[in-house]
Amino acid sequence: MYIIKRSFTMQRIIALLLLFSIASVAPAQETALLNRCWSPEQLHSTPKERIIRKHQPINNNPPEQLLYHQPRQPLAPNFAQSIRAVTPANREKLIALTFDLCEQAGEVAGYDGAIVDLLRAENVHATFYAGGQWMRSHPERTMQLMADPRFEIGNHAWTHGNLRVLRGQEIDEQIEWTQAQYELLRNQLLARACATELPENVAAMIPKSPATFRFPYGTCDAIALKQVAQAGLFPIQWNIVTGDPSKGQTAKQIVTAVLNQLRPGSIVVAHANGRGWHTYEAMKILIPELNKRGYHFVTVSQLLNSGEIITAESCYENHPNDNLSYDKLFGRGTQ
Repeated sequence: MYIIKRSFTMQRIIALLLLFSIASVAPAQETALLNRCWSPEQLHSTPKERIIRKHQPINNNPPEQLLYHQPRQPLAPNFAQSIRAVTPANREKLIALTFDLCEQAGEVAGYDGAIVDLLRAENVHATFYAGGQWMRSHPERTMQLMADPRFEIGNHAWTHGNLRVLRGQEIDEQIEWTQAQYELLRNQLLARACATELPENVAAMIPKSPATFRFPYGTCDAIALKQVAQAGLFPIQWNIVTGDPSKGQTAKQIVTAVLNQLRPGSIVVAHANGRGWHTYEAMKILIPELNKRGYHFVTVSQLLNSGEIITAESCYENHPNDNLSYDKLFGRGTQ
C-alpha cells in the first residue's frame, strides 16, 4: 500500500481546477439545469427500468461521435496505481459512495432509479461509474445524472471488458469510446432549449469529460494502469465492498460490511444497474446512520482533493490477488 501525499504539481492544480469549477456557481443556480430540463415526474424512477434485457443483435459499433474533443492531460507516473481510499486532512469524516452502471455487450442493463431518487431526497453526493454502452442505451438518465450537481459520472469502460486481459488498442477503445459517448451526450444536453436559456456558468458546471476511471470486474495490471493514467484518468478502486451483486446478500449484511470497514476517506463500491441486490434498502439504513456518525458524502473527485491518496500497485477487492480467478471466469470480458 502506498500513500501519495498532497503535492500540488502544476498539472494537478490545473486538473483539480477543472474538476471543481462548479464551486463558482451560486447555490440557487446549482439545480437550475436539472429542474428546467425535467419535471419531478420525469426524474422519478420506474420499477421496470431496473430489469436487465437481452439485446439482439449485439451492437458492437463505436459511439456516433468516435473522436472526442476534450482529451485530458496524462497524469504523472505516480498516479498509474490503483486508488483505494484517501486520508483526509485533519481526519475529516468524508465518504464517497460509488455506484457502477455497467453494461455488457448483448444486453441493456438496468437503471436502479430508486437509489438515485433516495440520494436526491437526502441530498447525498455520489459518483456513478457508467459504461459507455450503458450511457448509449440510457441517454436520458445519463443526462439527468450529468445535470445533477450532487453527482459525478466516471468512466467504467465501453462494454465491461477485462482490461487485465485486453491489450493495446483494445484497452484504448474501452476507455476512449466511453469518453466520447459522455461528450456526445453532454453536447446534446447543452444544445437543448432548456439549457441554452441558462447562464453560461450553469452549463459549465458539467465536467467536459469524466476525470476518474473504474476497472470492470475490479481487475487491472501495470499495463492497464499505465494506459488509464496516460488517458488522464485517475484509476479508482475502493476499500469497502458492499457485495451487492450476490443475491444472497441482505440489506443488513451490506450495512454491517460498510460500517465494519468504515474510516474517513473511504470509497464504497455498489451497483445501480439492476445487478445490486438490496442496495436501495441498505442505503436507506446507511445514509442516516452515516449522517448520525458525522460523515459527509462527497464525490470521488472531491475526495481526491481532500488529503493523501492511498494507492496499491494492483487492483483487488479486499486483499492482494483475491480476484485473480476472474481472468479465467470472465476472460476478456465482453466486447
